[in-house]
Amino acid sequence: MGENKIAKQCPVGRTVLLIIIAGLTGVGIGCLAMWSGIRMSFPTYFSRETTSGPNFVIFLADDVGYGDFQVYGHPIQEWTGVDRMAKEGKRFTHFYTPVAVCSPSRAAILTGRYPVRAGIFGHGQVFVHGSSGGLPRREVTIAEALKEEGYLSGITGKWHLGINKYNNTDGYHLPSHHGFDAVKTILPFSQNWACRQHESYIPGMSDSCFLYENDKIIEQPINLGSLTSKLLNDTIHFITSHKDDRFFYLMSFPQTHEALFSNRRFRGMSKRGPYGDSINEMGWAINEVLDHLVKLGIDSKTFALFLSDHGAVRRGCGEDGSNRPFRGEKCTTWEGGVRLPAVSWWPGVIEPNSVSHDVLSTLDILPTVVQLANRQRRISSRIIDGKSFVDVIIKKEGTPSDAADRPLFFYCNNVLTAARFRNHKIHYYTSNQSSDSLVKEGHAKCSMDTPKRIREYIAQYSCENFVKQDPPLMFNLESDIEEHVALNPKSQHYQKILTDLKKQMDIHAMSIEEVESEINKPTLPTLKPCCDPPVCMCNYEE
Repeated sequence: MGENKIAKQCPVGRTVLLIIIAGLTGVGIGCLAMWSGIRMSFPTYFSRETTSGPNFVIFLADDVGYGDFQVYGHPIQEWTGVDRMAKEGKRFTHFYTPVAVCSPSRAAILTGRYPVRAGIFGHGQVFVHGSSGGLPRREVTIAEALKEEGYLSGITGKWHLGINKYNNTDGYHLPSHHGFDAVKTILPFSQNWACRQHESYIPGMSDSCFLYENDKIIEQPINLGSLTSKLLNDTIHFITSHKDDRFFYLMSFPQTHEALFSNRRFRGMSKRGPYGDSINEMGWAINEVLDHLVKLGIDSKTFALFLSDHGAVRRGCGEDGSNRPFRGEKCTTWEGGVRLPAVSWWPGVIEPNSVSHDVLSTLDILPTVVQLANRQRRISSRIIDGKSFVDVIIKKEGTPSDAADRPLFFYCNNVLTAARFRNHKIHYYTSNQSSDSLVKEGHAKCSMDTPKRIREYIAQYSCENFVKQDPPLMFNLESDIEEHVALNPKSQHYQKILTDLKKQMDIHAMSIEEVESEINKPTLPTLKPCCDPPVCMCNYEE
Protein backbone atom coordinates (compact mmCIF):
# COMPACT_ATOMS: atom_id res chain seq x y z
CA MET A 1 0.00 0.00 0.00
CA GLY A 2 3.04 2.20 0.67
CA GLU A 3 2.60 5.95 0.47
CA ASN A 4 -0.39 5.95 -1.91
CA LYS A 5 -3.19 8.05 -0.55
CA ILE A 6 -6.80 8.51 -1.41
CA ALA A 7 -6.41 12.27 -1.02
CA LYS A 8 -4.46 12.33 -4.29
CA GLN A 9 -7.56 11.34 -6.23
CA CYS A 10 -8.59 14.99 -6.30
CA PRO A 11 -6.68 18.25 -6.70
CA VAL A 12 -6.06 20.20 -3.51
CA GLY A 13 -7.34 23.53 -2.28
CA ARG A 14 -9.82 24.44 -4.99
CA THR A 15 -12.55 26.12 -3.01
CA VAL A 16 -14.67 26.96 -6.05
CA LEU A 17 -14.78 23.34 -7.14
CA LEU A 18 -15.55 22.35 -3.58
CA ILE A 19 -18.59 24.61 -3.56
CA ILE A 20 -19.77 23.25 -6.92
CA ILE A 21 -19.49 19.67 -5.71
CA ALA A 22 -21.32 20.54 -2.51
CA GLY A 23 -24.16 22.01 -4.51
CA LEU A 24 -24.36 19.06 -6.86
CA THR A 25 -24.25 16.45 -4.13
CA GLY A 26 -26.59 18.12 -1.70
CA VAL A 27 -24.06 18.32 1.10
CA GLY A 28 -25.13 20.79 3.77
CA ILE A 29 -23.52 24.21 3.91
CA GLY A 30 -22.58 23.68 7.56
CA CYS A 31 -20.40 20.70 6.66
CA LEU A 32 -18.97 22.58 3.69
CA ALA A 33 -18.10 25.55 5.88
CA MET A 34 -16.31 23.39 8.40
CA TRP A 35 -14.16 21.65 5.80
CA SER A 36 -13.41 24.69 3.66
CA GLY A 37 -12.29 26.84 6.59
CA ILE A 38 -15.20 29.35 6.60
CA ARG A 39 -15.61 30.99 10.00
CA MET A 40 -18.40 29.50 12.06
CA SER A 41 -19.84 30.68 15.36
CA PHE A 42 -21.10 28.20 17.94
CA PRO A 43 -24.74 28.18 19.08
CA THR A 44 -25.48 29.30 22.63
CA TYR A 45 -26.45 26.60 25.13
CA PHE A 46 -26.16 28.40 28.43
CA SER A 47 -28.00 31.33 29.87
CA ARG A 48 -26.74 34.87 29.40
CA GLU A 49 -25.86 34.84 33.08
CA THR A 50 -22.97 32.48 32.34
CA THR A 51 -20.01 34.84 32.06
CA SER A 52 -17.04 32.48 32.21
CA GLY A 53 -16.23 28.98 31.15
CA PRO A 54 -15.31 26.07 33.42
CA ASN A 55 -11.94 24.60 34.19
CA PHE A 56 -10.94 21.60 32.09
CA VAL A 57 -9.19 18.40 33.14
CA ILE A 58 -8.53 15.68 30.60
CA PHE A 59 -7.46 12.26 31.84
CA LEU A 60 -5.84 10.54 28.87
CA ALA A 61 -5.03 6.83 29.11
CA ASP A 62 -2.61 4.96 26.86
CA ASP A 63 -3.65 1.76 25.03
CA VAL A 64 -6.71 1.20 27.24
CA GLY A 65 -9.53 -0.74 25.57
CA TYR A 66 -13.27 -0.14 25.38
CA GLY A 67 -14.03 -3.11 27.63
CA ASP A 68 -11.47 -2.43 30.36
CA PHE A 69 -13.80 -1.03 33.06
CA GLN A 70 -16.79 -2.25 35.04
CA VAL A 71 -19.07 0.39 33.50
CA TYR A 72 -18.10 -0.93 30.06
CA GLY A 73 -18.88 -4.51 31.01
CA HIS A 74 -15.64 -6.02 32.28
CA PRO A 75 -16.65 -8.92 34.56
CA ILE A 76 -13.79 -8.85 37.08
CA GLN A 77 -12.00 -5.49 36.85
CA GLU A 78 -12.18 -3.66 40.17
CA TRP A 79 -14.08 -0.37 40.61
CA THR A 80 -11.96 2.66 39.67
CA GLY A 81 -12.13 6.43 39.37
CA VAL A 82 -13.32 5.98 35.79
CA ASP A 83 -16.36 4.04 37.02
CA ARG A 84 -16.98 6.82 39.53
CA MET A 85 -16.91 9.41 36.75
CA ALA A 86 -19.51 7.39 34.85
CA LYS A 87 -21.75 7.04 37.90
CA GLU A 88 -21.56 10.77 38.62
CA GLY A 89 -21.46 11.85 34.98
CA LYS A 90 -22.01 10.62 31.43
CA ARG A 91 -20.60 7.59 29.65
CA PHE A 92 -20.17 7.60 25.86
CA THR A 93 -20.65 4.47 23.76
CA HIS A 94 -19.65 5.75 20.29
CA PHE A 95 -16.49 7.81 20.86
CA TYR A 96 -13.77 7.39 18.22
CA THR A 97 -10.17 8.21 17.39
CA PRO A 98 -9.17 8.79 13.75
CA VAL A 99 -5.92 6.80 14.08
CA ALA A 100 -5.24 3.74 16.25
CA VAL A 101 -1.66 4.52 17.34
CA CYS A 102 -0.16 6.95 19.84
CA SER A 103 1.41 9.98 18.12
CA PRO A 104 -1.30 10.77 15.54
CA SER A 105 -4.14 10.06 17.98
CA ARG A 106 -2.70 12.59 20.43
CA ALA A 107 -2.25 15.17 17.70
CA ALA A 108 -5.94 14.79 16.84
CA ILE A 109 -6.97 15.42 20.45
CA LEU A 110 -4.89 18.56 20.80
CA THR A 111 -5.67 20.15 17.41
CA GLY A 112 -9.17 19.00 16.44
CA ARG A 113 -7.74 18.10 13.02
CA TYR A 114 -7.01 14.88 11.20
CA PRO A 115 -3.32 14.16 11.87
CA VAL A 116 -2.64 13.89 8.14
CA ARG A 117 -3.11 17.68 7.96
CA ALA A 118 -0.23 18.19 10.40
CA GLY A 119 2.11 15.64 8.85
CA ILE A 120 1.76 13.21 11.76
CA PHE A 121 2.01 10.14 9.54
CA GLY A 122 4.83 8.08 8.11
CA HIS A 123 6.67 4.78 8.27
CA GLY A 124 6.10 3.25 11.67
CA GLN A 125 3.35 5.82 12.35
CA VAL A 126 4.85 7.09 15.63
CA PHE A 127 7.84 9.15 16.72
CA VAL A 128 10.75 7.00 17.83
CA HIS A 129 13.79 7.62 20.01
CA GLY A 130 15.93 10.20 18.18
CA SER A 131 13.22 11.50 15.82
CA SER A 132 13.82 15.03 14.54
CA GLY A 133 10.17 15.61 13.67
CA GLY A 134 7.30 16.62 15.91
CA LEU A 135 3.96 18.40 16.09
CA PRO A 136 4.48 21.49 13.88
CA ARG A 137 4.31 24.83 15.65
CA ARG A 138 1.90 26.05 12.99
CA GLU A 139 -0.75 23.80 14.57
CA VAL A 140 -2.99 25.40 17.21
CA THR A 141 -3.46 23.24 20.30
CA ILE A 142 -6.22 23.37 22.91
CA ALA A 143 -3.75 25.08 25.26
CA GLU A 144 -3.01 27.80 22.71
CA ALA A 145 -6.69 28.32 21.85
CA LEU A 146 -7.59 28.70 25.54
CA LYS A 147 -4.74 31.10 26.20
CA GLU A 148 -6.71 33.71 24.23
CA GLU A 149 -9.52 33.24 26.76
CA GLY A 150 -7.23 33.85 29.74
CA TYR A 151 -6.71 30.19 30.68
CA LEU A 152 -3.55 28.76 32.17
CA SER A 153 -2.60 25.32 30.88
CA GLY A 154 -0.58 22.49 32.37
CA ILE A 155 0.47 18.98 31.44
CA THR A 156 2.00 15.96 33.10
CA GLY A 157 2.62 12.48 31.71
CA LYS A 158 3.07 11.15 28.21
CA TRP A 159 3.63 13.54 25.28
CA HIS A 160 4.95 11.50 22.29
CA LEU A 161 4.72 14.38 19.81
CA GLY A 162 8.42 15.04 19.38
CA ILE A 163 11.35 16.14 21.53
CA ASN A 164 14.40 17.65 19.84
CA LYS A 165 15.05 19.05 16.38
CA TYR A 166 18.67 20.26 16.18
CA ASN A 167 20.50 18.72 19.15
CA ASN A 168 19.73 16.54 22.14
CA THR A 169 18.87 19.43 24.49
CA ASP A 170 16.92 21.96 22.38
CA GLY A 171 13.46 20.59 23.32
CA TYR A 172 12.06 22.19 20.17
CA HIS A 173 8.90 20.05 20.02
CA LEU A 174 8.07 19.88 23.73
CA PRO A 175 4.75 21.09 25.25
CA SER A 176 6.08 24.47 26.39
CA HIS A 177 6.25 25.43 22.69
CA HIS A 178 2.61 24.43 22.16
CA GLY A 179 0.84 26.68 24.67
CA PHE A 180 1.39 24.83 27.95
CA ASP A 181 2.40 27.18 30.77
CA ALA A 182 3.26 24.51 33.34
CA VAL A 183 5.07 21.43 32.07
CA LYS A 184 5.86 19.11 34.93
CA THR A 185 6.93 15.46 34.87
CA ILE A 186 6.54 14.25 31.31
CA LEU A 187 7.50 11.26 29.21
CA PRO A 188 8.48 13.01 25.98
CA PHE A 189 8.89 9.68 24.21
CA SER A 190 6.98 6.74 25.70
CA GLN A 191 7.00 3.98 28.27
CA ASN A 192 8.06 0.76 26.55
CA TRP A 193 9.58 -2.68 26.94
CA ALA A 194 13.06 -1.36 27.64
CA CYS A 195 11.73 0.35 30.76
CA ARG A 196 11.10 -3.04 32.38
CA GLN A 197 14.74 -3.86 32.01
CA HIS A 198 14.84 -7.09 33.98
CA GLU A 199 12.56 -8.63 31.33
CA SER A 200 13.78 -6.78 28.24
CA TYR A 201 16.30 -8.17 25.80
CA ILE A 202 16.45 -5.29 23.33
CA PRO A 203 20.13 -4.46 22.91
CA GLY A 204 21.11 -0.85 23.42
CA MET A 205 17.61 0.34 24.29
CA SER A 206 17.96 0.96 28.02
CA ASP A 207 18.64 4.65 27.42
CA SER A 208 15.23 5.17 25.76
CA CYS A 209 13.39 5.38 29.10
CA PHE A 210 13.56 8.83 30.64
CA LEU A 211 11.55 11.57 32.29
CA TYR A 212 11.66 15.31 31.75
CA GLU A 213 10.60 18.23 33.88
CA ASN A 214 9.68 20.97 31.43
CA ASP A 215 12.55 20.77 28.90
CA LYS A 216 15.19 19.11 31.12
CA ILE A 217 15.86 15.41 31.51
CA ILE A 218 15.64 14.47 35.20
CA GLU A 219 15.50 10.66 35.36
CA GLN A 220 17.03 7.95 33.16
CA PRO A 221 15.93 5.19 33.26
CA ILE A 222 12.45 5.71 34.72
CA ASN A 223 11.60 4.56 38.22
CA LEU A 224 8.25 3.07 37.26
CA GLY A 225 7.24 2.39 40.85
CA SER A 226 7.00 6.09 41.67
CA LEU A 227 5.84 7.38 38.29
CA THR A 228 2.09 7.56 38.87
CA SER A 229 2.58 9.30 42.22
CA LYS A 230 4.78 11.89 40.52
CA LEU A 231 2.05 12.60 37.95
CA LEU A 232 -0.60 12.83 40.68
CA ASN A 233 1.49 15.21 42.79
CA ASP A 234 2.07 17.44 39.74
CA THR A 235 -1.65 17.57 39.05
CA ILE A 236 -2.69 18.29 42.63
CA HIS A 237 -0.08 21.06 42.90
CA PHE A 238 -1.21 22.72 39.68
CA ILE A 239 -4.91 22.63 40.59
CA THR A 240 -4.24 23.95 44.09
CA SER A 241 -2.07 26.77 42.76
CA HIS A 242 -4.68 27.82 40.21
CA LYS A 243 -7.94 27.09 41.98
CA ASP A 244 -8.95 30.74 41.63
CA ASP A 245 -7.95 30.91 37.94
CA ARG A 246 -9.43 29.30 34.86
CA PHE A 247 -7.27 26.38 33.83
CA PHE A 248 -6.86 23.49 31.41
CA TYR A 249 -4.89 20.47 32.56
CA LEU A 250 -3.88 17.35 30.65
CA MET A 251 -3.05 14.39 32.89
CA SER A 252 -1.64 11.93 30.37
CA PHE A 253 -1.12 8.49 31.86
CA PRO A 254 1.42 5.94 30.60
CA GLN A 255 -0.99 3.16 31.64
CA THR A 256 -1.50 0.66 30.12
CA HIS A 257 1.16 0.90 27.43
CA GLU A 258 3.45 -2.09 27.38
CA ALA A 259 5.36 -3.08 29.36
CA LEU A 260 2.91 -3.05 32.24
CA PHE A 261 3.91 -1.63 35.62
CA SER A 262 2.40 -0.67 38.95
CA ASN A 263 3.56 0.48 42.36
CA ARG A 264 4.02 -2.28 44.94
CA ARG A 265 0.90 -0.93 46.67
CA PHE A 266 -1.18 -2.14 43.72
CA ARG A 267 0.94 -5.03 42.45
CA GLY A 268 -0.75 -8.41 42.71
CA MET A 269 -4.00 -6.94 44.04
CA SER A 270 -6.26 -7.28 40.99
CA LYS A 271 -8.20 -10.43 40.16
CA ARG A 272 -7.31 -9.63 36.58
CA GLY A 273 -3.55 -9.80 37.07
CA PRO A 274 -0.89 -7.23 36.09
CA TYR A 275 -3.15 -5.44 33.60
CA GLY A 276 -5.80 -4.96 36.27
CA ASP A 277 -3.15 -3.72 38.71
CA SER A 278 -2.14 -1.06 36.20
CA ILE A 279 -5.76 -0.03 35.61
CA ASN A 280 -6.33 0.19 39.36
CA GLU A 281 -3.33 2.46 39.93
CA MET A 282 -4.47 4.82 37.17
CA GLY A 283 -8.04 4.75 38.53
CA TRP A 284 -6.77 5.56 42.02
CA ALA A 285 -4.97 8.66 40.73
CA ILE A 286 -8.09 9.83 38.88
CA ASN A 287 -10.17 9.41 42.02
CA GLU A 288 -7.64 11.42 44.02
CA VAL A 289 -7.89 14.31 41.55
CA LEU A 290 -11.69 14.27 41.64
CA ASP A 291 -11.64 14.28 45.44
CA HIS A 292 -9.28 17.25 45.40
CA LEU A 293 -11.56 19.22 43.10
CA VAL A 294 -14.42 18.55 45.52
CA LYS A 295 -12.27 19.50 48.51
CA LEU A 296 -11.36 22.83 46.91
CA GLY A 297 -15.00 23.50 46.09
CA ILE A 298 -14.37 23.85 42.36
CA ASP A 299 -15.89 20.56 41.18
CA SER A 300 -19.03 22.34 39.93
CA LYS A 301 -16.78 24.64 37.89
CA THR A 302 -14.72 21.86 36.34
CA PHE A 303 -15.45 19.77 33.27
CA ALA A 304 -13.45 16.54 33.31
CA LEU A 305 -13.14 14.02 30.52
CA PHE A 306 -11.58 10.57 30.60
CA LEU A 307 -10.68 8.73 27.42
CA SER A 308 -8.09 6.45 25.90
CA ASP A 309 -5.96 7.40 22.91
CA HIS A 310 -7.03 4.25 20.99
CA GLY A 311 -7.82 0.58 21.57
CA ALA A 312 -5.85 -1.94 23.60
CA VAL A 313 -3.16 -4.16 22.16
CA ARG A 314 -3.59 -7.92 22.40
CA ARG A 315 -0.22 -9.12 23.59
CA GLY A 316 -1.07 -12.80 23.56
CA CYS A 317 0.77 -13.37 26.82
CA GLY A 318 -1.78 -13.05 29.60
CA GLU A 319 -1.54 -9.27 30.00
CA ASP A 320 -4.12 -8.27 27.41
CA GLY A 321 -6.43 -5.28 27.47
CA SER A 322 -10.04 -5.77 26.46
CA ASN A 323 -11.68 -4.25 23.38
CA ARG A 324 -14.82 -6.32 23.86
CA PRO A 325 -17.31 -6.62 22.34
CA PHE A 326 -15.51 -5.37 19.24
CA ARG A 327 -13.23 -6.88 16.66
CA GLY A 328 -9.66 -5.65 16.28
CA GLU A 329 -7.06 -3.95 18.44
CA LYS A 330 -4.50 -1.16 18.48
CA CYS A 331 -2.99 -0.49 15.03
CA THR A 332 -6.18 -1.60 13.25
CA THR A 333 -9.21 0.41 12.17
CA TRP A 334 -11.69 -2.26 13.19
CA GLU A 335 -13.95 -1.02 15.98
CA GLY A 336 -11.66 -2.47 18.65
CA GLY A 337 -8.84 -0.24 17.48
CA VAL A 338 -10.72 3.03 17.13
CA ARG A 339 -13.75 2.99 19.47
CA LEU A 340 -12.83 4.33 22.89
CA PRO A 341 -14.00 4.27 26.48
CA ALA A 342 -14.88 7.91 27.25
CA VAL A 343 -16.61 9.46 30.27
CA SER A 344 -17.45 13.08 31.12
CA TRP A 345 -17.90 14.52 34.63
CA TRP A 346 -19.23 17.91 35.69
CA PRO A 347 -21.24 17.92 38.94
CA GLY A 348 -24.40 20.00 38.74
CA VAL A 349 -24.30 20.24 34.95
CA ILE A 350 -24.04 16.70 33.58
CA GLU A 351 -26.85 14.33 34.49
CA PRO A 352 -25.45 11.62 36.81
CA ASN A 353 -25.28 8.02 35.63
CA SER A 354 -26.30 8.98 32.10
CA VAL A 355 -25.30 7.47 28.76
CA SER A 356 -24.82 9.03 25.35
CA HIS A 357 -25.04 7.01 22.14
CA ASP A 358 -24.09 9.97 19.94
CA VAL A 359 -21.28 9.34 17.46
CA LEU A 360 -18.36 11.50 18.58
CA SER A 361 -14.65 11.82 17.91
CA THR A 362 -11.52 12.99 19.68
CA LEU A 363 -11.49 15.65 16.94
CA ASP A 364 -14.51 17.16 18.70
CA ILE A 365 -12.71 17.91 21.96
CA LEU A 366 -11.05 21.17 20.90
CA PRO A 367 -14.21 22.83 19.52
CA THR A 368 -16.17 21.64 22.56
CA VAL A 369 -13.67 23.11 25.01
CA VAL A 370 -13.48 26.36 23.05
CA GLN A 371 -17.27 26.72 23.09
CA LEU A 372 -17.48 26.05 26.81
CA ALA A 373 -14.72 28.59 27.44
CA ASN A 374 -16.47 31.29 25.44
CA ARG A 375 -19.87 30.72 23.88
CA GLN A 376 -19.35 33.65 21.50
CA ARG A 377 -15.96 32.44 20.27
CA ARG A 378 -15.55 31.78 16.58
CA ILE A 379 -13.44 29.01 15.11
CA SER A 380 -10.43 30.41 13.31
CA SER A 381 -10.22 30.27 9.54
CA ARG A 382 -8.09 27.10 9.60
CA ILE A 383 -9.89 23.83 8.95
CA ILE A 384 -11.22 22.19 12.11
CA ASP A 385 -12.50 18.66 11.51
CA GLY A 386 -14.29 18.27 14.82
CA LYS A 387 -17.55 19.77 15.98
CA SER A 388 -18.69 20.80 19.44
CA PHE A 389 -20.63 18.25 21.48
CA VAL A 390 -21.74 20.67 24.20
CA ASP A 391 -25.35 19.81 23.43
CA VAL A 392 -24.57 16.12 24.03
CA ILE A 393 -22.93 16.89 27.37
CA ILE A 394 -25.85 18.81 28.83
CA LYS A 395 -28.86 17.10 27.30
CA LYS A 396 -30.88 14.65 29.34
CA GLU A 397 -30.50 10.97 28.64
CA GLY A 398 -33.04 9.81 26.10
CA THR A 399 -33.10 13.11 24.23
CA PRO A 400 -33.07 12.34 20.49
CA SER A 401 -29.60 12.64 18.94
CA ASP A 402 -28.68 14.90 16.08
CA ALA A 403 -28.91 12.55 13.08
CA ALA A 404 -26.62 14.61 10.85
CA ASP A 405 -24.80 12.58 8.20
CA ARG A 406 -21.33 13.35 9.45
CA PRO A 407 -18.78 10.73 8.42
CA LEU A 408 -15.77 9.92 10.58
CA PHE A 409 -12.67 8.86 8.69
CA PHE A 410 -9.97 6.50 9.92
CA TYR A 411 -6.38 6.51 8.72
CA CYS A 412 -3.28 4.38 8.70
CA ASN A 413 -0.42 6.76 7.89
CA ASN A 414 -1.85 9.04 5.17
CA VAL A 415 -4.19 6.41 3.74
CA LEU A 416 -7.89 6.61 4.49
CA THR A 417 -8.65 3.01 5.40
CA ALA A 418 -12.18 3.11 6.84
CA ALA A 419 -15.15 5.32 7.70
CA ARG A 420 -18.04 5.41 10.16
CA PHE A 421 -21.12 6.74 8.34
CA ARG A 422 -24.58 6.77 9.90
CA ASN A 423 -24.87 3.33 11.51
CA HIS A 424 -22.41 1.69 9.16
CA LYS A 425 -18.69 0.97 9.11
CA ILE A 426 -17.02 0.86 5.70
CA HIS A 427 -13.53 -0.62 5.24
CA TYR A 428 -11.48 0.27 2.17
CA TYR A 429 -8.43 -1.45 3.65
CA THR A 430 -8.26 -3.91 6.53
CA SER A 431 -5.35 -4.99 8.69
CA ASN A 432 -4.28 -8.59 8.58
CA GLN A 433 -1.95 -8.08 11.54
CA SER A 434 -3.08 -9.87 14.66
CA SER A 435 -1.64 -11.06 17.93
CA ASP A 436 -3.38 -14.40 17.38
CA SER A 437 -0.17 -15.86 16.00
CA LEU A 438 1.61 -15.03 19.24
CA VAL A 439 -1.15 -16.73 21.22
CA LYS A 440 -0.98 -19.86 19.07
CA GLU A 441 2.77 -20.10 19.55
CA GLY A 442 2.21 -20.21 23.29
CA HIS A 443 4.40 -17.35 24.44
CA ALA A 444 3.99 -17.32 28.19
CA LYS A 445 5.55 -14.00 29.11
CA CYS A 446 5.45 -10.43 27.85
CA SER A 447 9.04 -9.68 26.86
CA MET A 448 11.23 -9.06 23.87
CA ASP A 449 13.16 -12.26 24.47
CA THR A 450 13.91 -13.23 20.87
CA PRO A 451 14.70 -11.40 17.62
CA LYS A 452 11.48 -12.86 16.19
CA ARG A 453 9.41 -11.27 18.97
CA ILE A 454 11.11 -7.93 18.36
CA ARG A 455 10.29 -8.10 14.63
CA GLU A 456 6.67 -9.02 15.36
CA TYR A 457 6.38 -6.19 17.86
CA ILE A 458 7.69 -3.62 15.37
CA ALA A 459 5.64 -5.05 12.48
CA GLN A 460 2.34 -4.36 14.22
CA TYR A 461 2.83 -0.63 13.57
CA SER A 462 3.28 -1.03 9.82
CA CYS A 463 0.51 -0.05 7.42
CA GLU A 464 1.99 -2.53 4.94
CA ASN A 465 -0.13 -5.11 6.74
CA PHE A 466 -3.30 -3.49 5.40
CA VAL A 467 -5.03 -5.20 2.46
CA LYS A 468 -7.23 -3.34 -0.02
CA GLN A 469 -10.89 -4.38 -0.08
CA ASP A 470 -12.54 -4.10 -3.49
CA PRO A 471 -15.45 -3.75 -3.17
CA PRO A 472 -15.21 -2.16 0.29
CA LEU A 473 -16.46 -4.18 3.25
CA MET A 474 -19.54 -2.71 4.89
CA PHE A 475 -21.06 -3.64 8.26
CA ASN A 476 -24.26 -2.51 9.96
CA LEU A 477 -23.08 -1.66 13.48
CA GLU A 478 -26.59 -1.72 14.89
CA SER A 479 -26.98 -5.43 14.18
CA ASP A 480 -23.33 -6.50 13.88
CA ILE A 481 -21.07 -4.67 16.31
CA GLU A 482 -18.42 -7.36 15.88
CA GLU A 483 -18.06 -6.59 12.16
CA HIS A 484 -18.37 -10.21 11.14
CA VAL A 485 -21.11 -10.27 8.50
CA ALA A 486 -20.42 -7.93 5.59
CA LEU A 487 -23.38 -6.54 3.64
CA ASN A 488 -24.01 -7.68 0.08
CA PRO A 489 -22.25 -5.22 -2.29
CA LYS A 490 -24.97 -5.78 -4.87
CA SER A 491 -27.80 -4.72 -2.58
CA GLN A 492 -29.49 -1.35 -3.05
CA HIS A 493 -28.85 -0.48 0.59
CA TYR A 494 -25.10 -1.06 0.20
CA GLN A 495 -24.96 1.00 -2.98
CA LYS A 496 -26.94 3.86 -1.41
CA ILE A 497 -24.63 4.10 1.62
CA LEU A 498 -21.48 3.87 -0.49
CA THR A 499 -22.70 6.52 -2.95
CA ASP A 500 -23.67 8.96 -0.21
CA LEU A 501 -20.37 8.44 1.58
CA LYS A 502 -18.37 8.88 -1.63
CA LYS A 503 -19.70 12.42 -2.03
CA GLN A 504 -18.40 13.39 1.38
CA MET A 505 -15.14 11.51 0.93
CA ASP A 506 -14.44 13.54 -2.20
CA ILE A 507 -14.95 16.80 -0.32
CA HIS A 508 -12.76 15.60 2.52
CA ALA A 509 -10.02 14.46 0.13
CA MET A 510 -10.00 17.82 -1.63
CA SER A 511 -9.48 19.60 1.69
CA ILE A 512 -6.30 17.66 2.49
CA GLU A 513 -3.27 19.66 1.48
CA GLU A 514 -0.14 17.62 1.00
CA VAL A 515 2.40 18.30 3.76
CA GLU A 516 5.76 16.85 4.70
CA SER A 517 5.74 13.81 6.95
CA GLU A 518 7.07 14.70 10.39
CA ILE A 519 7.52 11.06 11.33
CA ASN A 520 9.65 10.33 8.26
CA LYS A 521 12.10 13.09 9.16
CA PRO A 522 15.59 11.81 10.05
CA THR A 523 16.16 9.81 13.21
CA LEU A 524 19.57 10.76 14.57
CA PRO A 525 21.65 9.45 17.49
CA THR A 526 22.70 13.03 18.23
CA LEU A 527 19.09 13.90 19.13
CA LYS A 528 18.70 11.23 21.80
CA PRO A 529 18.48 12.75 25.30
CA CYS A 530 21.22 11.64 27.66
CA CYS A 531 21.35 12.29 31.38
CA ASP A 532 24.92 12.68 32.67
CA PRO A 533 26.67 11.76 29.40
CA PRO A 534 28.17 9.51 28.31
CA VAL A 535 26.60 7.05 30.76
CA CYS A 536 23.01 8.30 30.18
CA MET A 537 21.93 7.54 33.73
CA CYS A 538 20.55 9.66 36.56
CA ASN A 539 20.50 8.18 40.03
CA TYR A 540 17.33 8.20 42.07
CA GLU A 541 15.93 6.70 45.24
CA GLU A 542 14.09 3.40 44.81
